[in-house]
Amino acid sequence: MKFKEFWQRYKKEVFKLLVTHIALAVFSIMCTSPLMVLDMNQSGSSISSIIVIASVFVFGFYYYLVHSHLWTLGAKNKIAADGGRLVLNPYAGFWMGFLSSIPSLILNIVYIGTSFWRDYAGVSKVFTTSAVLEALWDAPALGIRIVTGSPFAYLASSLLPIVFAGVSYYLGTKEFKLFGKKNSD
Repeated sequence: MKFKEFWQRYKKEVFKLLVTHIALAVFSIMCTSPLMVLDMNQSGSSISSIIVIASVFVFGFYYYLVHSHLWTLGAKNKIAADGGRLVLNPYAGFWMGFLSSIPSLILNIVYIGTSFWRDYAGVSKVFTTSAVLEALWDAPALGIRIVTGSPFAYLASSLLPIVFAGVSYYLGTKEFKLFGKKNSD
């Protein structure tokens, strides 16, 4: 399947994955902002542990949302492929996840690149802007960033949705459920 055909078939799903990312960013900010208000120096280890647990919870919820949508899409596409109406591509979920993660990946590259040279005058403003945008757009990984202090922590918010989408769609094409039973009609 060529990219143009792929885009025509799956652009709505890519847009839905972007909307899911935005919704999870808002949800993540709501989950971690009360913890960020607390004084990290006073009870740092317990707050850090709670922030990590909140981030894991957010990513778990993220997986559930992506999985429920793309598993169903993969199962429908398998039925269409079995009927001869579609050529099944088991990696379509991976590519949908990749396309929806392009804004995050670009922001990650800018943020990580400028974080190493942020002490230079021209780069400091770009770093500050990208740090704010990164904290808002890739907020599901905000807790990991706070705890580790690594600029690479935001990559989790870019790469995990690609993995989530790829695995979910593939499992849907195989009609394999991780949780629950397959409906037998």
